[in-house]
Amino acid sequence: MWYILIAKREWDGGVKVRVKIKHEKLREYMRRNNWSEKDLAEKMGVSYVTVYRVLRKKREPGNEFIAKLLNVLKGATFEELFYLDGAVTKREWEVNK
Repeated sequence: MWYILIAKREWDGGVKVRVKIKHEKLREYMRRNNWSEKDLAEKMGVSYVTVYRVLRKKREPGNEFIAKLLNVLKGATFEELFYLDGAVTKREWEVNK
């Protein structure tokens, strides 16, 4: 799992949340550009399997995926394509960092 840390770098009471993708919004961008999943993967410079897994909710988007997606989708914002989902416990943070 991937997390975003808001305002703090280590677990010291800062807020930690999961970053999730807005799948329908991404699909909308893909339709507008007439891109298949393979096209998107190629433009992002990631494997088709990575795009496949993220779009089917089998994998959370990581930092690199997020950055590359926003770079490819000119004009798209983080807020349009992603949302922050729920606080993470200290144990989850330690296990997954």
